[in-house]
Formats: sequence, structure tokens, C-alpha cells
Amino acid sequence: METPYLIPPGLRVYAIGDIHGYLVPLQAMQEQIAADLLRGAAPERVHIVYLGDYVDRGPDSRGVIDYLISRRDRGDGIAKTFIRGNHDVLFLDFMDPPQDRPPLADAQTWLRWGGEETLRSYGVSLPEAFLPAEFERMMPALRQHVPSAHRDFLKGMRSHVIIGGYYFTHAGVDPLVPLERQDRTTLMIMREPFLSWSGLLEKRVVHGHTVTAEPDVHPHRIGLDTGLYKGGKLTCGVFEGAEVRFLQV
Repeated sequence: METPYLIPPGLRVYAIGDIHGYLVPLQAMQEQIAADLLRGAAPERVHIVYLGDYVDRGPDSRGVIDYLISRRDRGDGIAKTFIRGNHDVLFLDFMDPPQDRPPLADAQTWLRWGGEETLRSYGVSLPEAFLPAEFERMMPALRQHVPSAHRDFLKGMRSHVIIGGYYFTHAGVDPLVPLERQDRTTLMIMREPFLSWSGLLEKRVVHGHTVTAEPDVHPHRIGLDTGLYKGGKLTCGVFEGAEVRFLQV
């Protein structure tokens, strides 16, 4: 059965890959999107999807969240969806540990994966050694330094959004499970068997999370994490009708 991977008529979708605390490239990408909208025939409607991992690794996670909130609230008539990434959830869990896990269960992982840079961006001083007592100190300190608007923004993120024949999420899906039954954690961390899946899916999945040098285009998926934090580019996929193209910073 042929699966039509189409965006509804009159709509153009921009999907931005992993940002990881890099504010300047994000601002430059928004300028590219604005310029793109002035070229040729303007679409009737525009939807921007941010694919998650807004924080960690880069120098200005706080600035990125501030900027995204300002974009959300500007009233420009453009629909916006903010997808949750695994780094964003680790950040939230460090401030407010889940009740079903020990308070510091994921702290070392988060710090090793770029949490230190996020702490610095919020003005939290870092110890020379991350002993348990220091973790206990930093958790309430971070809660005091992170504005409530930032915490509300992160808590309000979505696991995915379906637009026409496309399924936008952070990492991918389990190809053996129907889309309506995908687990929230799976959507944030999936790699295999999704990446190497050889068949089509009900929807074509657009995702970040897995770094490739260039946009990773396959019949069942399109990967948009081109390794900004590793010295690569920030990539945005542009979806309109059956067309797919890319903007890069």
C-alpha cells in the first residue's frame, strides 16, 4: 500500500533540529525562516516545530529558553509546537526529581551530558567535586535561579505532533508499535530498530537526537540533528505538499 507523506494544502511546516543551548544560531535560523517566507508565493498557514533538546552542551541554555518563550508569545499568527527532548526532561528531573526514582539517580548522567553548562547559564556556581552533598545543594539552588516561566515552558512541551502524513518527535518511534501507542520515553530516546528500519511507516517521522553530518533522509524518516554542539550546523526541514528541502546555519 502506498503511503502518502503529504502536508495539507496551503500549509508550510518548518522543523528545527536540536539547539543545545546555542542562541545565536537559533536566532539566525529564525531570520532564515522569515526570509524564506518572503520568497515566492507565501503559504496560507505556517507551523514551526522545534524538535527538542533546547538545553545542555552549549553556552546559553537560559537564553535559548527565554528566546523560545518570546517566540511563542509574540502573536504573529504562526503556529508553534515545542517537542520535549531527553535533555530537557533530565533538566526538569534534576530540579524536581520524579517520585519513582532516587533524587540523584540521573544527576551524574545529566551533568556529564552537558548539564554543567546549563547550570552555569542560570548562574549556579559549580563545586570542584560533585559529591552527594553538593548535588543536594545545587538542586534547590537551580530551582531558585530558574524562572517559573521557564519551568512552565519545559513542563508544557509535547511528546509529538502529527501534521498530515508526518509525525514530528524528538528521537523516533518504535516501528513495531502503532503510533497511537508510542511510549513517551521511547519518543525521546529511540535509535534502533527505528533508524535502520527498512519498511515504510504509517507516517513519515521527522526527528532529531541522532547526529549526522547532513540531513538524514530515508523513506520512513528524516533526521535533522546535524551536530550543532559538535561544530556542525543547525538544520531546519521545510515541508510543503510533497516537497522537502532544508535551511542551515
